[in-house]
Amino acid sequence: MHFSTKQFEILLSLYKSSFSNFASLEKLQETIVKSIVKGLGVKRVGIWSFEDDVLHCEKLFDANENDFKVEDDLFKEDFPIYFDALQKYLAIAIDNVAVSPYTSEILFSYFVPNDIKSMLDIPIWTKGLLSGVLCCEHVEIKEWSEQEISFVRSIVDIYSLFFEEFKKRQIEKKLIENQDRFKFISENISDGIYIVEDDKLVFTSKRYLEMIGMTEEEKLNFHNRDMFYLVHPEDVEKVKGIIYSAIEKKKLSIKYQHRCRRKDGSYMWREDIMNIHYDSTGRAFRAVTIARDISQEKELEIELEKNKKISDLQNKLLLNLYSSHIELPFEERVRNVIGISVEGLRLGRSSYWEIKKKRLVCKSLFDCVENKFLDVETLDIRSIPKYINTVNSQLALVVDDVYSNDSTSELIDSYFKPLGITDTLDVPIRANGKFFGVLCCEHRDDPRVWSENDISFARALADYLSLAIEEEKRKKAERKLSENQKKLEFISEHTSDGIMTLEKGHITYVSPAFSKLSGYKLDFVNKLTVDELFSYIHPEDVDEVRRIVYDNLDKRKSQFRYEYRFLGTDGDYYWREDYINVIYRQNSDDYSKYIITSRDIDQRKKIEEQLLESTKQLKLITENTSDGVAVIEDGKLTYVSPSFSDLLGYNKETYTKMTMQDIFACMHLDDVERVTQTVYGALARQEKEIKYEHRFRGVDGTYHWREDSANVIYDENGKYTKYIVITRDITERKESENEKNRLYKITQTQNEKLINFTHIVSHDIRSHTSNLSMILDLYDDTNNLEEQREYFKMLKQSTNKLSDTIFFLNETVAVQSGIKNEKAILNLKEEIEKALVGINAVIRTNEAQINIAVDDAIEIITTQSYLESIIFNLLTNAIKYKSPQRNPVVNISAVKEVGEIKMIIEDNGRGIDLDKYKDKVFGMYKTFHGNPDAVGLGLFMVKNHIESLGGKIEVESQVDKGTKFTLHFT
Repeated sequence: MHFSTKQFEILLSLYKSSFSNFASLEKLQETIVKSIVKGLGVKRVGIWSFEDDVLHCEKLFDANENDFKVEDDLFKEDFPIYFDALQKYLAIAIDNVAVSPYTSEILFSYFVPNDIKSMLDIPIWTKGLLSGVLCCEHVEIKEWSEQEISFVRSIVDIYSLFFEEFKKRQIEKKLIENQDRFKFISENISDGIYIVEDDKLVFTSKRYLEMIGMTEEEKLNFHNRDMFYLVHPEDVEKVKGIIYSAIEKKKLSIKYQHRCRRKDGSYMWREDIMNIHYDSTGRAFRAVTIARDISQEKELEIELEKNKKISDLQNKLLLNLYSSHIELPFEERVRNVIGISVEGLRLGRSSYWEIKKKRLVCKSLFDCVENKFLDVETLDIRSIPKYINTVNSQLALVVDDVYSNDSTSELIDSYFKPLGITDTLDVPIRANGKFFGVLCCEHRDDPRVWSENDISFARALADYLSLAIEEEKRKKAERKLSENQKKLEFISEHTSDGIMTLEKGHITYVSPAFSKLSGYKLDFVNKLTVDELFSYIHPEDVDEVRRIVYDNLDKRKSQFRYEYRFLGTDGDYYWREDYINVIYRQNSDDYSKYIITSRDIDQRKKIEEQLLESTKQLKLITENTSDGVAVIEDGKLTYVSPSFSDLLGYNKETYTKMTMQDIFACMHLDDVERVTQTVYGALARQEKEIKYEHRFRGVDGTYHWREDSANVIYDENGKYTKYIVITRDITERKESENEKNRLYKITQTQNEKLINFTHIVSHDIRSHTSNLSMILDLYDDTNNLEEQREYFKMLKQSTNKLSDTIFFLNETVAVQSGIKNEKAILNLKEEIEKALVGINAVIRTNEAQINIAVDDAIEIITTQSYLESIIFNLLTNAIKYKSPQRNPVVNISAVKEVGEIKMIIEDNGRGIDLDKYKDKVFGMYKTFHGNPDAVGLGLFMVKNHIESLGGKIEVESQVDKGTKFTLHFT
């Protein structure tokens, strides 16, 4: 078979492609359909997937519109002929779809609306099963050649190979994701480590220091004082005894628990695992200790002890309830159950409700606030369908927060809010397997987490009510039993629970449901003896069942129940729950009827075991790590671990009411934008791990640095379903980093000044010495006395210039090194007058006028040498750069303002062109008037002095009008 050049090039290109050429399965499909459109010149090409007898359009390209389109799913039940052809033929080539039997079913619903005249469909097979079809569609009647069919089949073969690889990669990717998720959790849980060598502390891990709330230096000081100083006084001797005994016995590893004091004075429970190293002489020289915070575990022990006391009380109450021989009316028995539930569960309210047609009617209600039984209430079942359906479908409706649970949302405004109820434990009550009513255990005020014991206790009370209800019905039935035994048989045969009746130790009746439940035929069960019945009970359960049965019979109990595993016909054991009703003969220890109501609870038992195991695993991970763990679902916090709450002081209820916006609102304003961009950007890119640092406001209003490591789970649409955060407090680390940065900046500034100063010395001193050397050479080269005098004069001038330079360099060193920094209280006016005395000759020579307007009482706290240098430089500059047209006038004034003293020195000299030199006025060696005696260090020194004193200087100037300097002393 020969392909066209174009087709050959397309096939060659696809054969040469590797898996990495396609970013996704979608990109592969786009390449395939476009390649076939190009190779065949047809209007449309599509790839359809086949699953559950449905063809789904994965990718369809329309050449006329140069765009991809989507078509509706095609169902096998609608087009059986076409689907049958896909299963039978390697290719379905239809030149004219209007006349082919294979396309007759789909003609008017698909081909005609899309203007399709002919088609070529190639089935796609994966592992021997039809997995899809590649459809080539044309707008004109077309006779498909063998070459074209082979071309498309070749591309289908290529696509099948790539498709298999994609599926394989997806499976591998999911496996890696699961491994990474496990690694993520394990790597973010850490214990503290410290090492002692020859009684000296040589290493402490960051986590250990965080655990005790100390710096490394603080811990070292405590250790040097006494290595057992932080151990609780009541535990010191015990810990010493364990350690020194282990060393004496040359043990390599020991484990012990004790209380350890934190920096803030509080104590934590720790479990230390110490590995002891011995030298060649057998001397213990090193101890490596792994410290784990077990405070929560100890608190759990306390909580368990508390729960045990509650459990003992509950068991006692149940025992008294079930063992009571007093025959009471049903209403009194209900009241007893309500009272017991309030005492055993520490409730705010307890009530018993029955379903009466479309109403939920409260039959008995006790309120602890009122401390009495209240009038009954009713609720319309039609207004609370979620609640009714949930209670009916579960063993118990356990709600730790009624305001956040969907099942109780219908009752918030009309029931829970007005009564102040926060938590509820509602147990369905069934009679003969039917939903009969509800036992409502309600709690107020603080959040409540219902324990397994609480749930079992409530279930036992509900079972008692169920038995009481059934007993009440049984009593009524017994009164009619002698009159109409058939009625009882009718009821038993139509209930979902199995019923068996024993009389005088023999089976007298077995309901069809009982036979169906056990799997044995009625004839077989009817022939069994009581002992043979026990033989079908699991060996681990039979003794307990015998004890329960015979103990209750000895006590003439009319109702009791038990659970056990019963041997089925398939050889497996299944969990069942038997409710026993016994009718005793008058004036006799024997019973007249022993009625068993048997219920299948196998599925419930399995679910309870799975739930218990899952709860234990989750609790072990989240509640035993010092790092905080939180889960966000649908933009809300749905779970926070105890350590997460402890980090910032918020309680669990506050956290679980937070939305994502509430969380960002608690972040520092400087961090919000960065964190939101990081989080939402990562979610948009479907990143599975996100890590960021931020400051979060604690309950006391202060901000704490935190490091969040998040693991995100996405659904098939790319939307996150769970956002799991592990957070830790890094405030101490961040403060340490900030201090290092501050010291680094100071060092950097000092280095820059040192480099600048080195440049000055190397440049200016060298220029002066070079000038002196040249003058001396000229002096030696002439014998003319006048020239020698002129050279000597130049030599003197250069020497004076060098002295000025050295003076200013010394001043620069003093400023930058902080030598002249002793501060004193100085009278400003007196200091100005002292400076004027020093330049008196300059003032007289230049006929300068100095005006001082400074109050005698103004005093400033400053360094005298700095103030003297500032005044001296500004006054000499004012005179030195006087105007040639007028004598210099200098005005000095000062005022005391809030928080500062402002001094102004203003002259009428030449002025400075600030448009030209604004950024250079206070630069080192910057001059502006071309004076031969100008050095360019005066204003530089003034600025350095005033800034080193914590103040600032401002300049205003106009050329040929003068300059005004304003100095601010703080």
